[in-house]
Amino acid sequence: MLSFTDSAVSINGENGIFMITHNTRTLVNCLCAMMILAFANGSNSVRAEQQDWVQLAVHNFGAPINTMWDEGELTFADDGTMVYCSARADLDAAPGDPKDLYIATFNKATGSWNEPVNMGEPVNAPPATDVDPLRKGDDREPWITGDGQTIYFKSDRTATTTPRNNNDLFVTHLVNGAWSTPELLPAPISTDEGNEHCPMLLQDGESLCFASARAGGYGQSDIWCAQQDANGTWQDPINQGPNINTAANEFHFTQDASGVVYFTSNRPGGFGGMDLYSAKQLGPNSWAPAINLGSQVNTESADMCPALPPGGGTLTWFSDRSDSSFGAFDIFWTNKTNLTTTP
Repeated sequence: MLSFTDSAVSINGENGIFMITHNTRTLVNCLCAMMILAFANGSNSVRAEQQDWVQLAVHNFGAPINTMWDEGELTFADDGTMVYCSARADLDAAPGDPKDLYIATFNKATGSWNEPVNMGEPVNAPPATDVDPLRKGDDREPWITGDGQTIYFKSDRTATTTPRNNNDLFVTHLVNGAWSTPELLPAPISTDEGNEHCPMLLQDGESLCFASARAGGYGQSDIWCAQQDANGTWQDPINQGPNINTAANEFHFTQDASGVVYFTSNRPGGFGGMDLYSAKQLGPNSWAPAINLGSQVNTESADMCPALPPGGGTLTWFSDRSDSSFGAFDIFWTNKTNLTTTP
């Protein structure tokens, strides 16, 4: 067993950017993972028999990303820039914020992640419980476009007690180096009754998918997708059907270049409270039956909100799994070759 103090381990390889750094815990698995990946040939189709235990492992993202507070819901631009959520109290935009959005960039010169930056106002809204008790300043579940110019996310900044509306979906754009004041995605996207969350765009760049508890679904929270017409007006969202949605909760789509979506569900038959699943796209709003990603990723704990770093060779998510955790919820990653891909 090896232990590393004030160490930095990194890789900037063909399969994307990963980092475990500045952690006083035992990090032998992280070190080995970075070394193995650093010498990889960039192929996403490494056979299981060619992998050793490090490539087969699940890895904690480490500091400075994970902290003693909760981290989760992450997304990547094509250049490796990461946007994610944290409940950390040392860098919050305003005292009492439940969660804020942060940006983390990889420093190629130092081979480490730069310190995460709170996106601040106007992206992260301060609590406004004096206006309505539901407006707690909770901003989370970001999704950044590949060019790094647009972020969709969920916020309670317009929440109302009557009528009951816990949160809505918003979008912000990078304009002249600064993030714009977030704009509400109006009905039929955001609704009072739906508690919409987890927005994202499919690979077509036009289909906005999100989770909603609106009427007409299969269960509690379903995944719906919508497109804009020629005038930029959002059309009625389409439920993604029984191969995705069940009587339980489904949320947080993310799609790889091959058309496979990864998402979260607590349907019966999983390993724990929340599991990660995948499904192949067959056509517009049509999917093959969902497949549980298996015990390498899913545990008896909550495993949620998958994201795909650049390169397509790895999967990230957040979890309160008991092994190798800094706080209650941490961000983890593993090679996609470790995922179960057949029923």
